[in-house]
Amino acid sequence: MSVSSDKKSNGSTDNNISIAGSGEYSSFLVSARYNQQDGLFRYNSDDYDMNNFRAKGSIQLFPWLRVDNNADYSLMSYHNPINVGEGGGIWRNLADEGHPSATMLNPDGSITFAGAYTVGDFYYGKNGIDTKKQIFRNTTGIATNFFDNKLRINGDFTFRNTNENIEQKRVQVPYSTVAGETAYVGTATNDLMFDKRETKYIATNIYGEYENLFLDKHSVKILAGLNYEQSTYQRLAAQRNGLIFEDATDINLALGQAITPTGGYERWNILGGFSRLNYSFEDRYLLEVNARYDGSSKFPSNQRFGFFPSVSAGWRINNESFWHVSPDVVSDLKLRASYGSLGNGNIGSYMFQENFVISQSSLILGGVRPQRTSRPSVLPEGLTWEKATTANLGLDLSILSNRLSFTGDAYIRNTTDMFTVGLTAPAVFGATVPKGNYADLRTTGWELSINWQDKIGTNKPFGYNMRVTLADNKSKITKYNNPNKLITDYYVGQTIGEIWGYETEGFFIDQDDIDSHAKQSPFMRASPTGIWYPGDIKLRDLNGDDFINIGQNTVDDPGDRKIIGNSAPRYTYGITLGADWNGFFFSTFFQGVGKQQWYPSTEAGFFWGQYNRPYNNIPAWHIGNMWTPENTDAYLPRLVGRAASSSTARELAVQTKYLQNVAYIRMKNIQLGYNIPHTLVSKIKASSARVYLSGENLWSYSPLYKISKTLDVENTVASDATTGGTFGDGNNYPMLRSFSFGISLSY
Repeated sequence: MSVSSDKKSNGSTDNNISIAGSGEYSSFLVSARYNQQDGLFRYNSDDYDMNNFRAKGSIQLFPWLRVDNNADYSLMSYHNPINVGEGGGIWRNLADEGHPSATMLNPDGSITFAGAYTVGDFYYGKNGIDTKKQIFRNTTGIATNFFDNKLRINGDFTFRNTNENIEQKRVQVPYSTVAGETAYVGTATNDLMFDKRETKYIATNIYGEYENLFLDKHSVKILAGLNYEQSTYQRLAAQRNGLIFEDATDINLALGQAITPTGGYERWNILGGFSRLNYSFEDRYLLEVNARYDGSSKFPSNQRFGFFPSVSAGWRINNESFWHVSPDVVSDLKLRASYGSLGNGNIGSYMFQENFVISQSSLILGGVRPQRTSRPSVLPEGLTWEKATTANLGLDLSILSNRLSFTGDAYIRNTTDMFTVGLTAPAVFGATVPKGNYADLRTTGWELSINWQDKIGTNKPFGYNMRVTLADNKSKITKYNNPNKLITDYYVGQTIGEIWGYETEGFFIDQDDIDSHAKQSPFMRASPTGIWYPGDIKLRDLNGDDFINIGQNTVDDPGDRKIIGNSAPRYTYGITLGADWNGFFFSTFFQGVGKQQWYPSTEAGFFWGQYNRPYNNIPAWHIGNMWTPENTDAYLPRLVGRAASSSTARELAVQTKYLQNVAYIRMKNIQLGYNIPHTLVSKIKASSARVYLSGENLWSYSPLYKISKTLDVENTVASDATTGGTFGDGNNYPMLRSFSFGISLSY
């Protein structure tokens, strides 16, 4: 007997309502949203709920003073089912242990061991993590103006409280291998955990603006202000094992000896000043100068502050006196240039300080388990802002009465003092290498956007539009202390995303072919015995030393490896199409990546199947694609368990033959709707009404699908931390297709 663990389809509801109004001296808007999504699983479902409420308004107290307030509240609830068998994320667990030929239930209705170890835990329905996250944010601002609105002084204060309550239950899951006998998985857990986390964030800005027009030609605007931010995080958690019964929800009903209280505290502050100068001469020559001076508590006192200036200029050519081209031909033509820097201080709050960890020893000394203090981690020599300095050239062009518009940019971005891990230390170092400002990076790229919109006809015109965006960039390391250029670390000249691998020559044909080829043992293995057979992978001896290996693992001596691809996305694009006629409207959006490679990792069970672990599933596309003496033109080698268990030293180590092209195009959204005529909606006192049908993720194409349709192309390189998935390889939450029907009413 088998039980399906997932649903064929699931439902969701999204409701929105908003009320707005205004008078001579005040205005307001109140809105609310309720979103509910059923989970994928038939049992112990991963359901999600989100509630949002917003209220904002403004009051003109005096002609020179306006007060604004914007408050919003959200409540998110999510149930994440977990399994206590092997543990880990369910998608990785299914790939590793979810055997379709194994039944989940015995004839007597008890759970089998194979079932209890994977999705049987969901069927049992007792284990999971329930998260409730509440966020309340309020921003109060004042806006003043003086001297005919030429001088403005504004300020705002924001506070945001985030409360996250997490409750986790892990109980033993019963199974039976002999009729009448019950055993359990999860005996090492069987616990409750309550985790409360609170983040209090405040921010304030005060700034003044002066704006004036001189001689009807010179427009000047000056802004200067101060900014302050502070965030305080606190955590208190308690966990205890030994539940006296599986439905317990109170930690007092856990009587085990594994008691784990956990605390946490983190605070950071940022203080900065900012300024901006705008100048325009007859709307032809445009200049903007910006400057920020920021200090962060995350850095030591002598490296705490950073200065980040920028300047940009524009030339609107079509406003020149020598320009005599009709606006119907060229509506707008502007050249742009900019140069400036931004600071990134997004690191841990105490990374420049020695942190001691205090815990209770597992050893008993003198009849007690004493407290102990571990040595702190190694500190970087210095720590400061990561700075990105960008030079940009741009062009804006609109022609044919603004029906066709083009925007293009080309840029070079130099990131200095990049925060990253240091060079791999020798084993005698005896500690983890700290992160610090160790690298510089140069990124070159470009972006362009083309938009066309027009109408056909006059009585009931048919309107249509199209927008295409395309972008690309490439990043190289320009500074890093790696004199030997170890491939496993950054090195000067490295292109981010490089994939180093072997070159596949083919399959071994017979024993003579094996004997005459470069020796792939002892560094590599095709099987536990170390013996190579016909049908095994044959790798090319690139350095001619008659051995296949990784050499010194450096750029100058990579052994028989070379750069075979790149995992960074290139030529990212989007296509938007729209049309409307006589109340009907249509839109669709496509997105994609023009160039990207992916090599399935050692944990890509959905791709490798039993080449990963001999007890894994066999993907359907493997059937007829594995080498046999009768099928020597197969895509995969002879079937050997764990052939894909190493990225360098096993038969399916990173190599050219199995490097996958994960470029793709996907229809992200398509919508068809109708605006109901006002003569009809006015009968229900409404000002407008529309109905629509929408679809999400209905179609995609990728060259990967020529090899395998088991994996969604976007899930090969993406990750989903919420569900505990690993990084890509399909071990994350599936990409869902959805259909929705909606009604929108306005009164």
